[in-house]
Amino acid sequence: MRSKLLWRGHSMVLAAMAFGLVAGADSDGGLAASPGGHFVQYGGTTRMLIGDSGTQCVLQNLNVDYRRWVDDCAERGLTAVHVWAFVAPRQTADGAVVEERYGYVYPGVTPWARRAGGPLAADGKPPWDLTRFDEGDDPNRQYWPRLRDLCGRARDRGLVTGITVFFGWPKHNTPERPDWHFHPFNVRNGGFLTEPRRMTEVVQQIHSPGREVLDEPWSGEWPAEKKTQWVWERYADKLIRETQPFGNVFFVFMDEHSYSEGNCGDHFQAFFQKRHAFYADWDRRRAGVDLVHDDVRAGSGDANASALRTFFREPARPNITLEAPPYRGDVVRLSIWSRAIAGHQFLFHNDEAQETPQTGITVYDPNVRGGIPEKVRERLDWLGHASRFFNQELANLDAMAPHNELVQGSEPVYCFADPGREYAVYSWRGDRFDLDLSAAEGKTVTARFYSPRDGAWRAAPATGAATYRKPDQHDWVLHVRVAG
Repeated sequence: MRSKLLWRGHSMVLAAMAFGLVAGADSDGGLAASPGGHFVQYGGTTRMLIGDSGTQCVLQNLNVDYRRWVDDCAERGLTAVHVWAFVAPRQTADGAVVEERYGYVYPGVTPWARRAGGPLAADGKPPWDLTRFDEGDDPNRQYWPRLRDLCGRARDRGLVTGITVFFGWPKHNTPERPDWHFHPFNVRNGGFLTEPRRMTEVVQQIHSPGREVLDEPWSGEWPAEKKTQWVWERYADKLIRETQPFGNVFFVFMDEHSYSEGNCGDHFQAFFQKRHAFYADWDRRRAGVDLVHDDVRAGSGDANASALRTFFREPARPNITLEAPPYRGDVVRLSIWSRAIAGHQFLFHNDEAQETPQTGITVYDPNVRGGIPEKVRERLDWLGHASRFFNQELANLDAMAPHNELVQGSEPVYCFADPGREYAVYSWRGDRFDLDLSAAEGKTVTARFYSPRDGAWRAAPATGAATYRKPDQHDWVLHVRVAG
């Protein structure tokens, strides 16, 4: 059956963090909402987070070259990367089961150590000991040094890092999709939980929402829910302690809200914020989180309407997309720009469902065959062109807001503006559109077209009441600045 589905010495770095000597370790250089509330400040600069996701693969498979991935993102001008905190490998040591995206038995890691003996886990290796972490010094062998090195590498390249914390993707419990079968919390694998349901709910149930238990000494006599809570709290606490000193990390609750969060959503919101972590969750918790995430299923690529709704909701929060199709074709650009032009941050879900199951972050594993690296590079280029536009070309990002009422033309065409000062118009198709510049009447206006496909600039006419003809019928961005 096939399931579907570097090192640098860290002791001195950790010591420097403890005394606030590492860049980003102090509160002035860390993450915060922008003054207007819709974007993120990092290093004292307002940013739109546009980037790529390494999903579970980066912290799951030791062969994924995450450093090269981070460098590729940074060199294109991206402002963020994102990973899932962990997913246990869904494979067997004898190769009878391998994950389709990899096609071989890869060296996998999780946050917890393995026991020295005992009945073998589902993957054919020793069972996990959920009371001990996978400590060490080598990011090519152990989970925690790998996580630290990833965050440090991203910080050194100027990138914000998002980490989705819960729940290690236990979602499906069927022979066709055996996610729970390989999960460390499964009693089969050294854990303490059993799950009869086809959609897993047991790992999301804790004992005492609102009251922490991590400082209590472990007891094998506890009920399963208390053991679950203790392990999750100890893990979340260690995640914060290990990564927060880098100053560039935010945390996300749940990989996606496509299955139950159980009874622990409010508990962990309070848990992370008590520890001053920059925390993201879905719109239902908008009032109490720092960053609002969604996975709007805009299969056509055009998500502008949903992005507009979240931009104008109160209280103002930075909004970010973490997992949203489409994953292939030109409509990926429409997905990026239809959100960004509405003030919505975007991280591409660089996972499966691209041209082949091996096309995605797995192209950074040199042992994977069947991927299409040029497609991955193309999408990174597109993300980079968008990131450079919003983060380097706009004079005052925090003053901008969606103003679709200012444009008319072949649909879709959208406007992001600080009326009377600056305008950005995204036109997907058609050869022309009208832009209402009445707020800039009597002032000098300059305009250029920007290509989301290759980042090239083209001249554009500048008039007070403007009908702008595009260089061609492909997607273009008009950037208008008003003097004075």
